[in-house]
Amino acid sequence: MNSPHTGHWREHFAGVDLPVPVFGGGTVTGINFDNAASTPPLKRVRDAVTGFSEVYSSVHRGTGYKSRLATEAYEQARELMAHFLGVDDRSQVVIFVKGTTDALNRIAAEQARLDGRQVLVTEMEHHADLLPWRHRSGHVMVGLSDDGHIDLDAIEHALKNGEGKIGLVAVCGASNVTGFVSPIHEVAELAHRHGALVSVDAAQLAPHHRIDIRPANDPGHLDFVSLSGHKMYAPYGAGVLVAPRTFFAGAPEVMGGGAISIVTWDDTVWADLPDREEAGSPNVIGAVALGVAIETLLELGFDEMLRHEVALGTDLHSRLSAIPGVGVLGGGDAPAAPRLGLASFVVDGIHHGLVAAALSHEWGIAVRNGCFCANPYVFHLLHMNKQAVEAVEGEVTSGHRKALPGAVRASLAPYNTSEELDRFVDAVTHIARGGMRSTYEQAADGTFSPAGGWPRIPSALKTLVKTRK
Repeated sequence: MNSPHTGHWREHFAGVDLPVPVFGGGTVTGINFDNAASTPPLKRVRDAVTGFSEVYSSVHRGTGYKSRLATEAYEQARELMAHFLGVDDRSQVVIFVKGTTDALNRIAAEQARLDGRQVLVTEMEHHADLLPWRHRSGHVMVGLSDDGHIDLDAIEHALKNGEGKIGLVAVCGASNVTGFVSPIHEVAELAHRHGALVSVDAAQLAPHHRIDIRPANDPGHLDFVSLSGHKMYAPYGAGVLVAPRTFFAGAPEVMGGGAISIVTWDDTVWADLPDREEAGSPNVIGAVALGVAIETLLELGFDEMLRHEVALGTDLHSRLSAIPGVGVLGGGDAPAAPRLGLASFVVDGIHHGLVAAALSHEWGIAVRNGCFCANPYVFHLLHMNKQAVEAVEGEVTSGHRKALPGAVRASLAPYNTSEELDRFVDAVTHIARGGMRSTYEQAADGTFSPAGGWPRIPSALKTLVKTRK
């Protein structure tokens, strides 16, 4: 059955028709193709945050009406997230955190303290799913296929050779560079077969692909899932960590009020989960916003949104690949495996920062450029050998960032349209042909800006305050 909102999702997102200044002094309706970095709020989420602010109060321990209402809303958000991911609360717990980075660092700290075995990662991982393991338990990194896909054989080989020394496999649910969706349940089966747990960085996956954690007795069951509200149309500072109830057994990494049952002069009795892992005053508004976002996405037709994104993304990949001088990282052909509506690309002979600056300044199109906090993966996709990477590292550590390699990323959301894609493809085509109209300067940090600087932005805070009156 089709949702009554099919094809009309755009009207449900805030700020997507904002006029932006462009070269020549005029304005155009901006295009946001930078959704992989952060998403705009759903209007219902924005309005819910404003409304909830009127009744906001501390949660769990207050007897006043506002406190009881806030506690109810906070816990309803937890239930909505558990239902959305298919969490069995008998074996797992939903913990509200600041975001995916916070969640992964919490897992890493507990893993290092209680287990201490190594963590297996892939070259695909975001830095948030690499550095916490590298600098605590230590990690084993496995390679990928030539085009950048997860290599299950390499993972299995590393687990076998580890001989029980690997306690956890950390894998991204979907790449923020290529949009490749990882075979997370197959990875989980391999991890469990060799006595390891599996952690899924779902920051990119959760907003754009269905996740099913599966029952605890399923070999492909996901032990940990981490995600961020700011990538799920609820950018109010909350995220979620799903973890086994048996994992956080000792003293929490973050200690404070609300995490205890009683503290005496000589002893501490920790509270049950999830309270033990939510010390201090939690981000109640952020959690409620995330709950409203999930409820709204499901009501609007989340599965239909995803199909729209995939179709638009397939068009994005094929049309970019058809532009002479443009190369899509991971290839632009229709993939055999699932892929998000996201493409990173390079333009022959033109710095990625210059392409991004021109798209913004001349066409009003927001994209991202660089290595997207996934340096090893981008180096792999750019076919850089160890010597080339070491040369770049030497330049960067010397303070010279102008030659830092990278790509340009366009990432889609349900509110994006085929008309926006047409405008984007036309802009990239002009740039690839040398059709930039403005001149640009590169700063010492590697970034580009129009000669003479960007158009002046008025005081943002004052503008917003005036707008809300």
